[in-house]
Amino acid sequence: MNLNITARHFEVSDQLKDFTEKKFQKLEHYKNLIVKTDLVLTDESGLKVAEGKIGVRGSFLIAKTKSHDIYLAITQLADKLLKQIKTYDGKLKSKKRLSRAG
Repeated sequence: MNLNITARHFEVSDQLKDFTEKKFQKLEHYKNLIVKTDLVLTDESGLKVAEGKIGVRGSFLIAKTKSHDIYLAITQLADKLLKQIKTYDGKLKSKKRLSRAG
């Protein structure tokens, strides 16, 4: 999966990049739905902010988390986006079932 990581007010270390890619491997199961994945990591006066935007067919899934630890913020962001894409996938599947039944 192509993961675009942008950092504001700090540099992304290789360790942080590897950690982020590992956490977002959970989304690999839904790679047929995902068109583009963008992450923005920001350091705002000691508070770490992780924002994610996943492009899916015809829409975007967006989430944002804040924490004092960037690793915790990334973990929470990955979980939020995973929940959103599971919901999106479920809605698509239910629409397919309804169209077949009708």
